[in-house]
Amino acid sequence: MPQLAPQSPDDSFITRPLSICLDLVRFGAALVVLVCHAAQAKLYAGQFPNIPLAQHYAVVVFFVLSGLVITTSVQRRPATLTRFAIARAARILPVSITALAFATLAFAVTAALGGPAQHTDTYGELSLRGTILPLLFLSESPWGAGPVWNPPYWSLCYEVWYYALFGAAVFLRGPTRIIALAVCALLAGPRILLMLPVWLVGVVLALSPPARRAGPVSGAILLVAGIAGAWLHTTFVSQGLELMQALAGPYQNQLSFSRFALSDFLLALAVATAFTGLRPLVTRWPAPWRAIARPAQLLAGFSFTLYLFHWPLLLLAKSAGLTVGTSRPGFAAAIIVMVGVCYAISLVTEQQRDRVRGWLESAAARLRRSGPVLTA
Repeated sequence: MPQLAPQSPDDSFITRPLSICLDLVRFGAALVVLVCHAAQAKLYAGQFPNIPLAQHYAVVVFFVLSGLVITTSVQRRPATLTRFAIARAARILPVSITALAFATLAFAVTAALGGPAQHTDTYGELSLRGTILPLLFLSESPWGAGPVWNPPYWSLCYEVWYYALFGAAVFLRGPTRIIALAVCALLAGPRILLMLPVWLVGVVLALSPPARRAGPVSGAILLVAGIAGAWLHTTFVSQGLELMQALAGPYQNQLSFSRFALSDFLLALAVATAFTGLRPLVTRWPAPWRAIARPAQLLAGFSFTLYLFHWPLLLLAKSAGLTVGTSRPGFAAAIIVMVGVCYAISLVTEQQRDRVRGWLESAAARLRRSGPVLTA
């Protein structure tokens, strides 16, 4: 991948109105995951839409958004590999470390009180591998083990290695780039690499000039086409799964969340099409989006915390007997409470990223003064 040419905000795919809209999309995807998992955890036993992979589809939206936003960020603010790594670490570590610690503590306390494990797979087992490897984002690698009480952590591991591959491809040169890409690919493993094309859809969208040329009419057509494509892709999920399992052969049980990679790629294309159509529409009529800019930013500002903390919170609630039966108002109230709790948690996690970035930048400056550091 060549070095990205600098772009002004006016020239990039993500305009200011679209950024506000995508903030709502990000929060909406996190909310879908929460609601579906709350039903899956049986906090609510009433009628629920039969879309068994809805939370997985939301993760595909996250991946496309991630590739799009990361590429746009580097285009607007050219940086070194060190600055890129610091920015990603400041965003991720305050949430990931505390989420893992919280889930482990919640499981340990519940188990000590004689509560049910709630999981029969590796996510219900407290082990040394399942504690250390997730901290290094290796829980989805071939030798990995999932963190206790936090299955959603899988997608963060995928995303971190996509950041690493992107950083190596963009900021390094020559043999160093090749070696770094090979090492990152080896550490990530085939499971994560299978979903890389989904993330790259967002990268290509950010780099594609034709995606920025659509007008309001063609944008409306593309938006409808993208939504229709997202719906129609569900008809290919089972066929894609069967094909992926056939290709994997004896390794099909190792695919885990990547077993839907083929249909996920189709969904990613549909999401990118919808974003392409959305851009000229919100840019042409920006006033409504500017009016909701602050609440949209507020909601997006704790969506990462909502995503990584909701599952252990749900299991804690269930272990304590805090279920709502078939009450729809009770279910809605439970979701609102869960969102509020995650917002409160974000005050000491996600919303500390600027402070963490300052610490990391100071540490990097001290390293530069004490010796050579990679700044390619």
